[in-house]
Amino acid sequence: DVRLVGTGSTISQGRVEVCYNNTWGTVCGDSWDINEAIVVCKQLGYYGTASSCCNHSPSEGTGMSILSGLGCSGTEMSLLSCPHNPISRSMSCSDAEVAFVVCSSVCNTGDVRLVSTGSTISQGRVEVCYNNTWGTVCNDSWDINEAIVVCKQLGYYGKSVTLSQSYFWGRSWDNSAE
Repeated sequence: DVRLVGTGSTISQGRVEVCYNNTWGTVCGDSWDINEAIVVCKQLGYYGTASSCCNHSPSEGTGMSILSGLGCSGTEMSLLSCPHNPISRSMSCSDAEVAFVVCSSVCNTGDVRLVSTGSTISQGRVEVCYNNTWGTVCNDSWDINEAIVVCKQLGYYGKSVTLSQSYFWGRSWDNSAE
């Protein structure tokens, strides 16, 4: 699990903490960049933009640091899937090195995304943006042709497409794909 906490934090910005063996700890941003921020935001359900640094209070670095040396590519689904130094409860991380992110879920009408329900970023529930809000696409009349269009829109060209029907709760904008 991952969460954003700290003075002035909101649901979409704050100091990054991870839960490991039922203990929350700070992420040390010693090699932190936009790729790690993208993974954190994605893990929290934000598929818009991410910022990896911003001004935050030095007091936000209090607490135990347990994760450092991250080397995410930006395609991972969780921080713990990224290459990192061995997890330690005795690591030293200065206040200036604490990882801090700002996530945004801004989207443009017609954007599509896959909300992870599988083991990779290339599979999941299809959502479409309408009026800056994400909504689930119903599977009424959904077939391989719509799946191919979504895959192409997401940049998966020439790949095999597998279609499965699943039922999920969530806001839906339209009962048919156009």
